[in-house]
Amino acid sequence: MPHRRKASPDVSPAVSPVLSPVLSPERLTALAKHALHWSSADTMSIAITHAAIGSARVAQGRVSLTDSGDTLLVAIMTRFGQRVQVNLEGNQVDETTLRRTVEYLDRIAREQPGDPMSLVMPVPPRTYLPNTTWRASTVAAFSGDRHAVLPVLVTPLLEAKFEVSAFAGIALRSRVYADKQGLVAAGEESDTELTVTGWSTDGTQGMPGSGWAGQAAREWTQLDAAHVGREALRLTRLAAHPVALEPGRRTVILGRPAVAQLVRFMSDAFDAQATMLGVTPLYNPVTRKPKLGERVTDPRLTLSSHPNDPDGGILPFDDQAYPIVPRVWIEDGVLKNLAWRVDFAAAMGVTPASNPPESLRLVATPGTRLQTIDEMIAACENGVYVNRLSHLEMLDGRSGLLTGVTSGGCFLVRDGRIEKSVKNLRFHASPWFFLNQLEAVGTSERTAFGYAPWQGPWPIPPTIVPPLMVRDFNFSALADNV
Repeated sequence: MPHRRKASPDVSPAVSPVLSPVLSPERLTALAKHALHWSSADTMSIAITHAAIGSARVAQGRVSLTDSGDTLLVAIMTRFGQRVQVNLEGNQVDETTLRRTVEYLDRIAREQPGDPMSLVMPVPPRTYLPNTTWRASTVAAFSGDRHAVLPVLVTPLLEAKFEVSAFAGIALRSRVYADKQGLVAAGEESDTELTVTGWSTDGTQGMPGSGWAGQAAREWTQLDAAHVGREALRLTRLAAHPVALEPGRRTVILGRPAVAQLVRFMSDAFDAQATMLGVTPLYNPVTRKPKLGERVTDPRLTLSSHPNDPDGGILPFDDQAYPIVPRVWIEDGVLKNLAWRVDFAAAMGVTPASNPPESLRLVATPGTRLQTIDEMIAACENGVYVNRLSHLEMLDGRSGLLTGVTSGGCFLVRDGRIEKSVKNLRFHASPWFFLNQLEAVGTSERTAFGYAPWQGPWPIPPTIVPPLMVRDFNFSALADNV
């Protein structure tokens, strides 16, 4: 299991113009090559990941928690001939411990029984795109700026007498994969995010209204904390005195944070094996085949991923050092590609494209008229504007049905304007359904997710989406959620 440490007494970070709390890819590569040299096994691979997350949080107007530490994970696989492979995970990279670990694995691997089905496949040449996810300004901000930015986030809300919470986080990660067949893949990434939530109370019974705003970027200097604070203040003021609204199918305007949260759940549907087994929305039960070449969303939408996306991107290789390549998953509403995982691709005789996409970009196809949220509101006679969602959960993989609740701003729209704040609503909806009920689409930008235990490890891979207006979005019940 990964182990959290303040610093390693055994190895020193590589010196660079900005001192990083994580080891450089060059240092990790040198350690990995040492480990490979110490092993006498026929086959050995080693993956080392060094990550550091620093965060500062505010609750009830005060800094309640700051957290800074690093996590080191070393994963080694060793095998002799056709014997069963031996795997081990640890958290030490000092030379003595690493060498003893490698020698111990060699000894255990020699004692394994034969596995005639186990084949050591030659590693074909692999070409990786440039690593573009590391920013010096983000590394520099790791030690102090994430704390200094908190007053800028919360002061507008505190001065307006609202309750407030805020989050400023920076994540750094360095990773290398190497094996005895000569393959080496190494890279590093940095990411950062600011979020703030305000609560308004009306002095009577009932749930308070809330407003949420955030930004995320690989580059710390691209974040505008003052803008985030002002936007949270604007939404919190609008959210005052929420009233109950009858659930039902309604036209809904989804802000970018809400769209991003929903689109994240679409990623696993592109898994080729799951789709061919008929357990994703991309399987056609009539033809008994994947819906490749069929329309699966409104033709005004295109979904793609690219490791060098200028607004996000990811490391250009996966956990097994397979290249992450640019991929258009949906083009003009038509399904173009599926993701062939390595093991399934080998069984099917298919060259693997990639795992399901991590960094996602949903955009309007060229020629589509783009609308701002204000323009969508002006064009809406009767609907609901949802800024953000919370506690999302997949209910049915075959249809992509999700449930969750609105959060951080939910408003009734009538006759082209926001009429009032409404209490939060639970929804049951599938993006594969409502993305075929599109009324309007806006410009795409990366959005923040914020830190929340229910949505998994932070940070979530970059997600670039537009605001959307869709019809027949299913609100199923009122929700006691702030």
